[in-house]
Amino acid sequence: MSQFNTNKWFKNQYLKEAGLKEGLQADNIYDAYFEAVVKQIEDSRFDDPELIQFLKRYKNYIEMDVKSWEMSKNLNEAPGSTLNLSQADMDKLHKDGKLEIDGHKLVFKVEESLNEAEEMATYKVTVTLAEPGEGGPDYDEDVEVKVDASLSGDDLRDAVRDAIRKEGYNRKNIYKFKYEKA
Repeated sequence: MSQFNTNKWFKNQYLKEAGLKEGLQADNIYDAYFEAVVKQIEDSRFDDPELIQFLKRYKNYIEMDVKSWEMSKNLNEAPGSTLNLSQADMDKLHKDGKLEIDGHKLVFKVEESLNEAEEMATYKVTVTLAEPGEGGPDYDEDVEVKVDASLSGDDLRDAVRDAIRKEGYNRKNIYKFKYEKA
């Protein structure tokens, strides 16, 4: 039994619905379909001579778009286009930033470091605590937090404050805090 060609079946369905003959060559399907669209517009209540002129003027571009869409949906991966990377290959690519496999050059460009330890900075924070409702300082606790190493100024202060809160301290019991890079 031969394989059923869905593309050909759909093409013939479109032609049948448009009132055109079946079995046109692939080169003629675009012209036939375009004429069917123009005929449908002319026969409808949306008949607009400017729209028809626009379609006719840009017919070639429309046809190229349809062909490229049809071609892209039928693309298959070419033999030899798949590269299989081992863990050692990946490690070399991440370390050196480039790798060559079977004549293909791979380049790995990253603006940020992939190593989380390099991206984070550790700060020693002295948190001065106060009992809620008392208003004044009570006692100090030291805590270490990690924040994004690229931060500075107010952004760094906010990140340290957020990290302290994640450690269990809340807005109500923090009187003040000081921090320095550990």
